Amino acid sequence: MYSDECSVSVVSALTRTYAPRGCTPVITTSTEINLRLYMASAVSAQGQLRYRMRHHPFDSQAIIEYLEYLLESFKRKLLLIWDGASIHDSETVRKYLATKKQKELCLVRQPYYAPELNADEQVWTYLKQHKLKNTCNPTTKELKTKITAVMETLKKQPQMIRNFFLHPSLGYYN
Repeated sequence: MYSDECSVSVVSALTRTYAPRGCTPVITTSTEINLRLYMASAVSAQGQLRYRMRHHPFDSQAIIEYLEYLLESFKRKLLLIWDGASIHDSETVRKYLATKKQKELCLVRQPYYAPELNADEQVWTYLKQHKLKNTCNPTTKELKTKITAVMETLKKQPQMIRNFFLHPSLGYYN
């Protein structure tokens, strides 16, 4: 599985839209860029998706809880490919992984900044650039409702998730 974290702001990703000539479209939304939700997800080449959402950035304990969620969710040994973010290499996470590594969890670290190598980045592109663009999200509660709807729908579309592994820059070979 590929895994990654992201944040989603209540400030919309605005893209081109259409309106009658002389009528400028208005999209009312919050301009408070610090209002955001934080997410982690994992995708498999078989089309599976798991995710977690929170109101605060991921710290070491939250990463451990996320890994526990993945292990509980799949109930089998996992090969997890993730980036070289510093949160993945904290002392707390290293100690946790030392107890799990051989039995339940195998981790592969990607280069420090190579988002094009992570299939899970396609989840964030799909969410932010396609499903949430031009939407109004005055509160994190409303944003959470929209994100949950998108992610739950995506979970039911394994073929779309499998297609994320076909991105030409990914280098994934099945």
